[in-house]
Amino acid sequence: MTDFLRRLWVAVVLIPVLLAGLYLDASPWSILAMAAIATMFAQDEFLRMALPVRAEDGERPLRLVVVGLLGGAISCLPTIFVHQGSKVGVVLAPLLSLCVVVVAATMLLRRHHLQSAGRHMAVCLASLLYVPLLACVWSLIKLEFGPSWLFMTLALAFLSDTVAYIFGRLWGRHKLYPAVSPGKTVEGSIGGVVGGVLATVGAGSLWLVPQLPLKHALVLGVLGSLVGQVGDLFESMLKRGYGVKDSSALLGAHGGMLDRVDALLFVAPVVYYYVRLVVQA
Repeated sequence: MTDFLRRLWVAVVLIPVLLAGLYLDASPWSILAMAAIATMFAQDEFLRMALPVRAEDGERPLRLVVVGLLGGAISCLPTIFVHQGSKVGVVLAPLLSLCVVVVAATMLLRRHHLQSAGRHMAVCLASLLYVPLLACVWSLIKLEFGPSWLFMTLALAFLSDTVAYIFGRLWGRHKLYPAVSPGKTVEGSIGGVVGGVLATVGAGSLWLVPQLPLKHALVLGVLGSLVGQVGDLFESMLKRGYGVKDSSALLGAHGGMLDRVDALLFVAPVVYYYVRLVVQA
């Protein structure tokens, strides 16, 4: 139960900050700033795990500057351009194309790393797709749908994780995927779905987002929770593959930023595109 109390303490600290960004600032900029900071740390943690620095090479500073700037552009520019009337697809397509060209050119300039160029290219592009591309919709949800939609999205990701933990501790008997995450159980996964539905129905359809029909709230709760659990398991698989316990020590005993947003990275695009393509169709 100590781990649960630690998670609760993180929520006690972060929730007021998020609520202030959601409801005290009517513009998307405060949330965009928070999202950009979280994205920067999460992407950097992924790069540190995938491409650990060796003392004899000078790889780290260049990788941080080039790929970090590209990640920042992907996470921020869609909101800025959409705010000015553009569409997400119109912004992201050339931006992603530019990222491929810039990373490729950077690899070509690093002649002393030719043997590892292919691996570095793959990791850098994967980091751009995995973190900032998925995270760029966080502020877009507030900008296009309103702050309560983003609150519901956050509730979906974090309440699913919390209820899954409670169910797993109380009734967990059957391992879900022990090769990746020995502590997760089938019962916990079911609890996660329950938590997701509670978020989209309770915090969403019946309270903050009454324009979300109940049938869509149910579908979104189940789908969002399952996809969020995939995101959680995927990050656990990465950490096991790279031989690390946490993505970083940024949050002390709570791990790194990527550990905290791994599910949200997968949940937010589901909410954004489900609302855009299904609810508002």
